[in-house]
Amino acid sequence: MRSRKTETSAPGSRGYGPDSPVIRTFGWLRRFLETAPDTDLGTHAANSNALLLANHLLHLLEGCGMLNGMGYHSAAVTLFRPMEDALDTYAAVALVRGCAEKWENGKLKASDAARAWVPMHANMFVCRDKALSDYRKTLRSTFNAYSHCSRRVCLWNLYLNVKKEDPTTGKLRGTLDLNTKPLIVDRNAHAIDAFETAHLLEFLAILDKAYSRCLRDYSGTEELKILVEQVQQIMEQHDRHRCQEVRIPPEIARIED
Repeated sequence: MRSRKTETSAPGSRGYGPDSPVIRTFGWLRRFLETAPDTDLGTHAANSNALLLANHLLHLLEGCGMLNGMGYHSAAVTLFRPMEDALDTYAAVALVRGCAEKWENGKLKASDAARAWVPMHANMFVCRDKALSDYRKTLRSTFNAYSHCSRRVCLWNLYLNVKKEDPTTGKLRGTLDLNTKPLIVDRNAHAIDAFETAHLLEFLAILDKAYSRCLRDYSGTEELKILVEQVQQIMEQHDRHRCQEVRIPPEIARIED
């Protein structure tokens, strides 16, 4: 149902609380990484470099959420492509023998990393009728524009300041205002949260595969299984409404509907 009002909130007033499965999963990841777990590959290069990348990816996810929760939506979406690059690199280093050494020596780009790990684990994710390779390629391509200061990224800083509704057509009338305060643009923030949730689940799937031996004996493994199930339930709700669609800022799409 079309909202008839301006949809903004004060910075810090929305988002996941401490009881959220997403926030609790971030905490679980920090505790797990603090144990310096060994990958199934077991080499020093794989163990140490996978740990570096996992920590970096976790920081990107949390940093994106912090920016989003303060209303810095364009800044948050500029992290989407680095998040995808980090995920591909992490997967290759943690899952494919020899990739850790290449990355350590500056000889593994994110695109090479994707080509290295995806063919070996094509059934890891459900990709909406797309092969995993096409899915990963589409994500990197989609978010490339967000990494190069295109106009598209700056559109995330606009919100519809609703003045009235046309009594005949029902079309909302108002102005597109620049989010300078900043405010949380509710629809944009929700979409970024949904995308992050999807990305977190992919991160967890790779981690589960990369550390399967270590997780058998880790005291927090049962907790992780519960958290993954809870995060998946959140994602299913997002997925039913395509909330994680972030190619166009939802606030702009609201006007075009």
